[in-house]
Amino acid sequence: MSSATQVNMRHWLVRTQCGAAVSAVAVAVVAAAVGLTVQGVTAGMDALLGALLVVLFFALGALVEVASLKWLESIGILVLLSGYVFRIGLLGATAGLMMSASWLAAPAWFAAGIVAATIAWITGLVVAHVTGRWPIYDLAVAK
Repeated sequence: MSSATQVNMRHWLVRTQCGAAVSAVAVAVVAAAVGLTVQGVTAGMDALLGALLVVLFFALGALVEVASLKWLESIGILVLLSGYVFRIGLLGATAGLMMSASWLAAPAWFAAGIVAATIAWITGLVVAHVTGRWPIYDLAVAK
């Protein structure tokens, strides 16, 4: 890929990932507020913790995506997919350990935070992809 294409793709990825991050953080705050009002401080904090765990998961993925654009397509895809598998395993292990931890007072609210933030992140990505300009159309015509 040419450097102009890489820059366009990076800008596009940053825009879409930032839109998703904003929606997931907003939902994390809402989940914490709902947990706080329904069952108290521990439920609100556990919902916030679960949602922020998901935001961290996807934010690390965004960094891997941007970094993988620097390599050739075949190596970049390998880095992207292996990073995804690593992050899925890490998220599952972390969530599993936290669900069994004795200091987690409201595991159901923790899981609700995880689910709500995941749905919000994916919805934010879909909205950003649908409403954004595709960088392929911004490329200069080859001479």
